[in-house]
Amino acid sequence: MAYAIDSWVKAAQIAQGFSTPVIAASAAIITFRIQRRQANTQAQQAKTQHLQHRLALMDRRMKIFNATLEFIVFVMQEAKVETMEQPFKLLRETREHYLLFDAEIGEYIQELYKKGMRLHTIHQMSGPQRIVRPEDIPVDVEINEWFTGQIRVAEQKFLKYIDFREP
Repeated sequence: MAYAIDSWVKAAQIAQGFSTPVIAASAAIITFRIQRRQANTQAQQAKTQHLQHRLALMDRRMKIFNATLEFIVFVMQEAKVETMEQPFKLLRETREHYLLFDAEIGEYIQELYKKGMRLHTIHQMSGPQRIVRPEDIPVDVEINEWFTGQIRVAEQKFLKYIDFREP
């Protein structure tokens, strides 16, 4: 009887010797799979947070984009800037540009403002008869032609900030 028990004990010890590495390997595989799933989950969460951040900025960026286009369209329709209201409105409605865009957008808005103010100056110099001085006509025409192409330019400049086709 003691011999049978010893045999069973030895058999159990041998089985344990074989099963311990198998159990350890299985635990390592399971741990690896869990860590891989956690890494995938963290990557998905990071991607989701990035998209949520871009979406949160979208409304503010669109306001600046729309104010810029509104100014361009105004100048194209009127072909002049009679009062300082529209250039100041452009500055007022785009004042957060430096928080939401690179310097390129700020420089572009300043260029629009300066050209708008130049048109305003030309209009002011035309006097009560509103006759543009001969020396101002080429500048007036040049600036108005420049504004004609600015809708497409503005779209291209702003596109990288407001485009959701690629995250």
